Amino acid sequence: MRLNLPIVDLLSDCRNILIAGGGGGFDVFVGLPIYFTLRDLGLNVHLANYSFVDLGLASVVSQTQTLVKDELICTLGQVEIPLEYMPEAYLAQWFQEVRGESVPIWMFANTGAAPLRAAYQALAEHLNLDAVILVDGGVDSLMRGDENGAGTLVEDTLSLIAVRALDLKVKIQACIGFGTEVEEAVCHYNALENMAGLIKAGAYLGSCGLTPQMEAFKLFEAACRYVWEQPGHHQSHISTRIVPAAQGEFGNYHMYEYSRRRTHVLISPLMSLYWFFDANIVAERNLLIDVLAETHDKAEAFRVTTRWVNAQQTIRPVRKLPY
Repeated sequence: MRLNLPIVDLLSDCRNILIAGGGGGFDVFVGLPIYFTLRDLGLNVHLANYSFVDLGLASVVSQTQTLVKDELICTLGQVEIPLEYMPEAYLAQWFQEVRGESVPIWMFANTGAAPLRAAYQALAEHLNLDAVILVDGGVDSLMRGDENGAGTLVEDTLSLIAVRALDLKVKIQACIGFGTEVEEAVCHYNALENMAGLIKAGAYLGSCGLTPQMEAFKLFEAACRYVWEQPGHHQSHISTRIVPAAQGEFGNYHMYEYSRRRTHVLISPLMSLYWFFDANIVAERNLLIDVLAETHDKAEAFRVTTRWVNAQQTIRPVRKLPY
């Protein structure tokens, strides 16, 4: 069984496609089912992530190559010094050790919009890209900035700014994990309202869902477990909910015992659905795009965002879904 991607026709004329985690952390992992599906269709696909790992540290503990000094490297795996948080390097190591493949995982520095934009441009030229698919574990990348419960919108906005500046045929925003962002207190009423606005604006490209029978899902789960189960390594609170959701778990289910003590969750089939949108239109509707466009580091991005939000007279409140 193959993931029934609604975006295949958009990519039919593309030679080189980048799947990039837009919100940081483990976001690149939720792009793996898309990666394996497109690769099986004969497309040339690359992986990248807005990384929360210090790039200098990554270069010390794993095999890397630098494309833009201090801003963009790729890791080839071979983690020589075990760390509690090194998802990209361990993912590359999984490809190498388990799959026998050399798959570079590109790592963008945890920085502001201006250097990130330059790093994306450098990578687009280096890989001769035709398309970018920004992937988000959760749905906060669809927030506009004028709502309570916007989650971790800043990182996704910075990635949208960088991708908006690229001269490419296709730019897609993909989300999976509706309902997973408990810790971020995402307001899903506002998320659905934003989705409806995107549909009305012509941005919606379709949806599809993961099933446990899919080979792409099996590989996604295997890669996640490999990284999560490295000694002492952190686990994704997003994908540890997407995986059991796709397997039919429901309610306050936890893949790992330690997380049971942290928070109450509602695992549901909604978490295993992908939503695809035109990234240019997502960016147009994001009210923080121009506010953050010339920031140079994350601290500045957060300061600017805080000032902007505090100056707004109307912020959409948190509302509960009526069902």
